[in-house]
Parts: sequence; structure tokens; C-alpha cells
Amino acid sequence: MLHKKSFIESMGPMALVVFLTVVLCASAFAQDPTGRPTGTKGKPTTGKSKPATKEPTLVTVMLTVLTDPGGSTVLINGEERGVTSSEGKIQFDKLPLAHYTIEVRKDGYNAKVRGFDAGSEAPTLVFKLEPKLDDYIRDFNSLVGSGKLIGPESPNALELLNKLTAAYGDRPEVTTLKSVLAAKLVEGVPALIAQTVTSWRAVTRDQMARALDATAVSLGLKKDDTRTQAQAAYLRGAIALRDWQTGSAKGEAGGQGDGSSSTAPAAARGEFETSLKLDEAMAATRYQLGIVMLASGDASGAETTLIKVTQSEPKWASAYTALGSTYYAEGKYKEAIDAYQKAIAIEPNNASAVAGLGLARVLKGEKDGTKDIERAMKLDPNSALPHLNMAIVYSQSKNKKDWSKSEDEFKKAIQMNAQNLEFQNSSAEKMLAEVQKRKK
Repeated sequence: MLHKKSFIESMGPMALVVFLTVVLCASAFAQDPTGRPTGTKGKPTTGKSKPATKEPTLVTVMLTVLTDPGGSTVLINGEERGVTSSEGKIQFDKLPLAHYTIEVRKDGYNAKVRGFDAGSEAPTLVFKLEPKLDDYIRDFNSLVGSGKLIGPESPNALELLNKLTAAYGDRPEVTTLKSVLAAKLVEGVPALIAQTVTSWRAVTRDQMARALDATAVSLGLKKDDTRTQAQAAYLRGAIALRDWQTGSAKGEAGGQGDGSSSTAPAAARGEFETSLKLDEAMAATRYQLGIVMLASGDASGAETTLIKVTQSEPKWASAYTALGSTYYAEGKYKEAIDAYQKAIAIEPNNASAVAGLGLARVLKGEKDGTKDIERAMKLDPNSALPHLNMAIVYSQSKNKKDWSKSEDEFKKAIQMNAQNLEFQNSSAEKMLAEVQKRKK
């Protein structure tokens, strides 16, 4: 083998050029250990690069839940996810497509559950919750049944109803309970009103005031009840009449209490007229209006009014008795006798009618009418009216001895009529003064 230098030196100039060219080209295209061609810097070539693969985008929906009432808790697949606004709305963003169980809860209401398929259903769900009222209704009925309607005792039906109204508004169940309580509150009012007609002295002002309070609460629950409105106006009128009577007995109520129009119970008359406008068929109101007219000095108006009462209520002895007093005030003694007799036919032991009959008979010229007055005293020993009528009879006598009897009877009648409920004491006192003056 030739030495490398000897080999190169032995080559001629042209052969040397060719040799170098082959060596350089072989170096340029030499392979790396893997067998792949390398680049100019000795790095393997990778060929054309591929773009990176993108992850698929997640499809979601926005779920809107509407609840009635607002402030309800919303659960998705058993997990609490929020509370609806006071308007009853809540939204959930980016809810992936899937099947969900949506539940809505609120204290005092029955929960509601429904399924929801995100992607295939409309993404707005409406839930109207039904209140749990069975327990409340049972408690309400128990309170009403035991008579615990309104305060001051607590708990009472009105308190419970106010609580239900605040929580549930005017739901049909609540509205029904309002009607029940409204009717229950005024259940005893018609009987009390009837008693003010048949036995005015037996009814206290406090009883009328309590009944009026009951009508006010009832109207607060059921404002459009015209019958209750009429009853309320009647009771206001009756209380005004009572206050006028007792005030006159004490020298109060702005007048002399002598039955003149200047001292008439105008407030009472106005209330009774209002009551009649609301319920024209309410005979008790018309009766009291007649009584007020008579006390005001309007005997003619009282006669017309009370005749209507006897026509609508032909079995009311008190109506015929009041009509008899009206005829007496007009000097119509025969008509007065007829009216009193009709009252007695209905109610034989009516002391006022018997006493009125006796006085009308005496003034008509039937002297034995005093026997009727004496019988009235026995029928009702607590009534001042028979003593007043007997005092009037004695005052008409020409016998001076009877004038002393008249004086005694007037005094007794005035004393027994301390509350001014059977007649105006001021009128009796005026007649007593005339008798005493005559005795002098």
C-alpha cells in the first residue's frame, strides 16, 4: 500500500482536483448513524410539520328558573344552587347538555320536582308552589269553634288569619277563611239589634259597642258586605241615641233634653238614614228612626215611619207600642188605643203597651183606664213609665188631693228612670214643676 502523502504527490494536477471534488461531495451527503440524511448543521430533517390537534368545544345552556313565590331554594341534582329573587327569578350559566333533576323548596309550601333535559327543552322552568295550609286551617277552625275570634286573648283566629295573609296573600284558601271569620264575627249582631227593638232597656251600651267593634273587624275582612255595613251604621246610631238619652239625663249632650228639635239626636238620625240606604229592608233601623223622629218632635214623620214598620213586622209588639205613643203625642187617642191593643194582643204582658193604653183611655174619657196603668205597674215593677202615666192622669184632675199624688208619682218616675231610657226626664220634670206651681 502506498503512503497517503506519496499517493497525493504521485497524482497529477488534474487527478488531484477530481479527487478533492469527490471527497467534498461525499462529506456533504454522508448519513448520520440512523441512516437518515442530516441538514447542514448535522440535525435530522423531519420533513413538513403537522398542525396541533384542538380539543372539542363544550356545549352549554343558560337555565332560568322562575318561582312563585319568590325567595325559593333551587336544587339541581339534589345540590342547593341558590335562592330565587323576591320576584322569583334565578339563572344558571354554562350548564352542560345532560338530564337534570330540578327541585324547588320554600318553608310553608309543598316542594316541587321535575326533570330537565338541557339542550332539548326550553331553558326556562316555571314552578308554582302550593302552600301547606292543612295545619293552619285545622288550627283556625279550632280557634273559631272555641270562640277565640279576636283579641285580647291570644292566640285567636284573627291573628292566625293575618299571619296567613302576610305569607300567602289572597290565595283562595285564605279568602275563604276571611269570609268564614267575617261571618262568624257578626253572627250575634242581628239578635242584639232585635233586642234593642224589643227590650231597649235590657241592652247595655257596652254590648252595642262590642258588636260595633265586631262589625268593624268583619268589614276589614270583607269590605263589600253591605248588610254588615248597614248593621254597623245601625249600631253607631243606637249608641248615639243612647249617649243622647243618658247625656240628657245628666244635663249634658248639648241641650235641655226636652224633646225639642234643637236637642234632637241628629247624629243618631243620620246613622239610621245611612243604614236604611244600605239595607232598605232592615226594619229595626226604620223603627229606631221613628223613635228618633218622635223624640225630635216630628210626630207626623214618626207616624208614617212606624206604620211601615208594623206593615213589614206585624208581630212586633214594640212597633205598635211606639206607634201608639206617636198617636198619643198627636192627640189621636182613639188611634193610640187601637195601636196599644194590637201590641197587647201580640204580647199580653207588655207593660209599656198596657200603661200607654190606660193613659190613652183616660184622656179619651174612659176613667177606668187607671186600672190598666195599675196592672202595668204589677207587670213590670222596675218600669218607670206606668208611674209617669199615672202622674199625668192625676195632674189632669181638678181635685187638689190628686195633685199631691201626681207630684209623688212624677218624683218616683223620674227617680226610676235615672238613665233616661224610657222617656225624657226633663219633660217629666217640666210637668212636675207645673203641678207644684199649681199647688201653691
